Amino acid sequence: MTAGEPLLLDPDDPRFPKELLQVRPQPKRLHAIGDLSTLDKPKVAIVGSRHPSGYGTRVAYRAAYETARAGVVVVSGMARGLDARAHRAALDAGGATIAVLGCGLDICYPIGNRDLLAAVRERGLLLSEYPLGTRPTKWTFPARNRLIAALARCLLVVEGRARGGTSNTVWWMQSLGKPVFAVPGRLEEPAAEGPNLLIQQGARVYLSPRDLLAEMGIAWSGPEGEPGGVDGPDAGLARAELTGAEAVVFDLISADPTHVDCLRERAALEPGLLLAALSSLELQGLITQLPGKHFALVS
Repeated sequence: MTAGEPLLLDPDDPRFPKELLQVRPQPKRLHAIGDLSTLDKPKVAIVGSRHPSGYGTRVAYRAAYETARAGVVVVSGMARGLDARAHRAALDAGGATIAVLGCGLDICYPIGNRDLLAAVRERGLLLSEYPLGTRPTKWTFPARNRLIAALARCLLVVEGRARGGTSNTVWWMQSLGKPVFAVPGRLEEPAAEGPNLLIQQGARVYLSPRDLLAEMGIAWSGPEGEPGGVDGPDAGLARAELTGAEAVVFDLISADPTHVDCLRERAALEPGLLLAALSSLELQGLITQLPGKHFALVS
């Protein structure tokens, strides 16, 4: 199956992912658009904060890029921040990714991920247990997380608070007896609170993509030493390709966090155009949004 009209799968369908038969409540049906062959490959879930640090953004990108390049499907929830970063990295690597949505497949959420949703639809797989037209709610996302956990062989938590969507996915993984990896972070970094607590509670420490590949039983076949060294798009090369509002906004952002109101004043752009440029730059992995509507370069 390639991108086109949604396909409806019920548990009796041989194409229904067998991993989802083990989770309760079991989804009554699945709506899918994209490449169903991704369901037959080894899968890793990569999740994290919607407001990651530059460090977390780089770690998530490299983890997803290297595992996807090795033939592992990257599963995440299409949330802004690290979910989107993981999906993008898998596509950049020429690999596969599955986005499990907390809404109908025809709903673009979050709106800033419109281009990414289209790319996954064409080159990966979109999944949802919700009928077309279903809007996201605070209840649909925890339910979505159980499907992410069921599909993946292991989970990598990059950044996130001790309580939130990320911790809910961890709970589902643990209830299914699957391994959880966590990225250690600085004690004073709020986004590191969740992973550090997980490590204290027994989660495996993540040091490089080699850890995830080893869990999959896949040997690293690249150069000797640490795999990859891919941290994301080179900012200098990416800047040369920017035009219009994206170029204007990018030139105003530095490694020091800048509030959106300051950017609006300095850029002299219409609010909608400014927000669209910020969303695009964040999706490209060039900037990151920090708490309080501040933006900074990914360094």
